[in-house]
Amino acid sequence: MRRVYLACLMITSLVASPALAQDSTVPGSQAPGIRKLIEERFAQRIKEQLGLTDAQMGRLRETTGKFGGRRRELEGHQLAIRRALAMQLRPGTAANKDSVAKLTDELLAGRVAYAKSFQDELAELKTYLDPVQRAELMAMRERLLRRAQQFRDRQGMGDAFRGRRRPFMER
Repeated sequence: MRRVYLACLMITSLVASPALAQDSTVPGSQAPGIRKLIEERFAQRIKEQLGLTDAQMGRLRETTGKFGGRRRELEGHQLAIRRALAMQLRPGTAANKDSVAKLTDELLAGRVAYAKSFQDELAELKTYLDPVQRAELMAMRERLLRRAQQFRDRQGMGDAFRGRRRPFMER
């Protein structure tokens, strides 16, 4: 089971970026299929570890699909904002103060929306998971994401999936 889990983590590095997943010239262009496989295996593990019923698992799939999709949209928008802000803040180029102010406000609003999506998801999870199940689910997700990021960092792929950001913009 541990080998399957580690293999899933390694494959996660191929599916972390929707933009790369859609480019057929990039290795891992089968990313949507691989993402689905990882999601299915992770879902099996969640069901077993949390002791979920089929009904709970169905609702969890709906909830995570809805909120996960929204967060992927927000991440894409945030990446575009960070890139535009980085262009404004290039050394040797005078930044447009109005543009920087607008982009900074959009960046903050996006972060608030991202956090709100987690809050909304947890509120929905409360309707069918008990507090222990919710906490364990969050811990499992965090471990998966942390391990996937560690793998990408070891492979030198961390920046390719996060976008190149200036240190103050990562906070």
